Amino acid sequence: MSILEVEVKENGAVAVLALSGELDISGIGRVEQELHQVEKKAPAAVVLDLRGLTFMDSSGLRLVLEADMRARREARRFAIVPGPESVHRVFLIALLDKRLEFVEDPSQVTA
Repeated sequence: MSILEVEVKENGAVAVLALSGELDISGIGRVEQELHQVEKKAPAAVVLDLRGLTFMDSSGLRLVLEADMRARREARRFAIVPGPESVHRVFLIALLDKRLEFVEDPSQVTA
């Protein structure tokens, strides 16, 4: 089991949360807390960087969907940097690659 790490980088109006390790039910609370802290500052965009993940289960998918819904409601851009194939497959199976915004690199997201 790989411990989940969350690194937050704020660059002007864009906040990037880079996750590494395993995103499962045991780490959801921590990521949600970090997301809410970032969202309180009302950035124009939030990027969730999943490149460092080795695993993500359905609870991670739920977290992403809820963050996307909050962003839409608050007129904030929300983008995801895809993780490795094993992680990104979860989005493909659920057909969320059509609904969510994916970018190759966090630097592609501007306010």
